[in-house]
Amino acid sequence: MKKTKILPFLFLVLIISSILTVNAQSTLNVTITTDKSSYNRGDVVSVSGALTFNGQAATGLVGLVLRDSTNNPISIRTISAGSVNNPPGIVTTVFLSDVHGNPMSSASAGSLAYFTVTVVNKDSIPRDLYAFISAYDNNGIPISTGFGFQQLVAVNGQLTATVSVPMPSWAAAGNAYVYGELFSNFPDQGGVPLAQEISNQYTLTGVVQGSNQPSTSSGSQGSYATAFKLQSRAPIGTYNIHISSLSNGLVASNIASFIVKQPADFNGDGIIDFNDLVAFANNWIAFYNNQAWNTAVDLNKDGTIDFNDLILFANAWITYYSAA
Repeated sequence: MKKTKILPFLFLVLIISSILTVNAQSTLNVTITTDKSSYNRGDVVSVSGALTFNGQAATGLVGLVLRDSTNNPISIRTISAGSVNNPPGIVTTVFLSDVHGNPMSSASAGSLAYFTVTVVNKDSIPRDLYAFISAYDNNGIPISTGFGFQQLVAVNGQLTATVSVPMPSWAAAGNAYVYGELFSNFPDQGGVPLAQEISNQYTLTGVVQGSNQPSTSSGSQGSYATAFKLQSRAPIGTYNIHISSLSNGLVASNIASFIVKQPADFNGDGIIDFNDLVAFANNWIAFYNNQAWNTAVDLNKDGTIDFNDLILFANAWITYYSAA
């Protein structure tokens, strides 16, 4: 009799032990890298990474928030690493609108625009949902991010929000895109993406003509990639990209940083002006007098300061003021 009672108990212990062992060994990992460690204003930044579960390529949503050197969020995006089935939420619509949520077709650079986003909680439990929009211009530059709402939403509950977004005067005119996002919180505050992003096109009017180079994103099982362009007056300094993912019941996060710099800004004040020209001249004189000189003035990195560097400086100065 005792053996008969003990055997089922031992079998149950064995099952529980196996489950605990599997859970203890299960790991989700998400990586992120940029194609360079530093960029000039106006450069294209390429971001890529891998999503793995127990060392194998995994399927899931990867969310990211890009914060500039002032810690301002300038883009929030979601990229699918493979075909994601039945995510916890859905972004059903996102579009340019008026303040009352009525659809509009165009917005003007230098004005206040409105975007309307609708999300649905498809999870089996009520969820705290954060809705965002990210607006890009015709050059694929993230121009503004809007926070729609943070609210507890019932199962199959739907929420719609209209978000005001300032459209900067430097935004490139032409066909532009807005992206609708759904998270449990900001990725750098423990949040994860809950739905695949959707996008919509709108027309942006303004003085600066675009080159029709939209931001790109792609993904397959175990990997993801996205690219965006920095604006020509982007704040200089360190930018951080925080990422997070929810897959196989586990959460993973990571961070990558890069530096944005202004070529020919020798005194580091973020602008190119007569002070930088004076610095260039002084360092040119110092170089030819075999005195200490600032290697940043060697713009073509050939080990000398000469007329070629002066041409590069002049071009950088012209480009800087052309973008003003």
